[in-house]
Amino acid sequence: MFAYLSQPIALLCSSLFSLCLQFSLKQTLIFLPLPLLISSALSLELNLSCTNVEMDHAHGGKFDCLLFDLDDTLYPFSSGISAHCTMNIEEYMLEKLGIEKSKISEVSNLLYKHYGTTMAGLRAIGYKFDYDEYHSFVHGRLPYDKLKSDLVLRQLLLSLPIRKVIFTNGDKLHAARVLSRMGIEDCFEGIICFETLNPLEDPSSPNEANSENEIFDIIAHLSKDDANVELPRSPILCKPSEDAMIQALKIANIDPQRTIFFDDSIRNIVAGKHIGLHTVLVGTSNRIKGADYALESIHNIKEALPELWEEAKKSEERQYSGKVSIETSVTA
Repeated sequence: MFAYLSQPIALLCSSLFSLCLQFSLKQTLIFLPLPLLISSALSLELNLSCTNVEMDHAHGGKFDCLLFDLDDTLYPFSSGISAHCTMNIEEYMLEKLGIEKSKISEVSNLLYKHYGTTMAGLRAIGYKFDYDEYHSFVHGRLPYDKLKSDLVLRQLLLSLPIRKVIFTNGDKLHAARVLSRMGIEDCFEGIICFETLNPLEDPSSPNEANSENEIFDIIAHLSKDDANVELPRSPILCKPSEDAMIQALKIANIDPQRTIFFDDSIRNIVAGKHIGLHTVLVGTSNRIKGADYALESIHNIKEALPELWEEAKKSEERQYSGKVSIETSVTA
């Protein structure tokens, strides 16, 4: 388990052979695949100041991990970040991929609907591009100044002494910027991000020209009454793919039966429920099939899940009781 990160690097390697390494980023760790450990172990400096208390699962409560989506979950949709992201994606499709302007909106929506993200869909239908360049274009120009420090959320998170992990389809730099702007970057044990599930760039050259003959026409395909040809698979892993979610849980050593998953996407919530997670739909108070709870805002977490704080209090009392017992036996 990641609790062993405080041990020497050599012991870490053996104890996490089938898991992942977490890279330090402002007290928040990025989960990265184990092969990267080989080239990075000697120079790695792990920052674990926020994990020691959270990794103590001895209290035996029902839940031992909170798994949070990032965008439109930890901050509201009304911030406008998502709208700017959509605009940047469409500009990328026009400027970098040369997609016909009149088709961009429809193509983008179809890809998002069928693949989880437009990016994953673009790769599936045959477009070649550099992942880092894409993220820089789409996320690098976002108005992060619209996000403000959230002291209420920070206090809620810090008041729960259990694991808290981010699970986003976004890249690690975007996640770090959002958490930093909100003042909650030290409230999470780690981040499961795009790089976690997609550690290697696709071997096809991103500099190759995208030929129209190589591009799958998703609009024409889906407009057919009887489309016998299946949609091409994407090389990118992301939510709501159950394979992606299962892989993410394995990487972070998360037990779905003891984890609460927060997300604003209905399909992500449904997928999470299918793999055994306890689920909370954020952004609406209307509970849908697949969601155990529904919150208008992440700020309502304590009202909806008071048992988390009740268990935390019981755990604290048990720890205090045990400490008193030890001290009494010594002084006697």
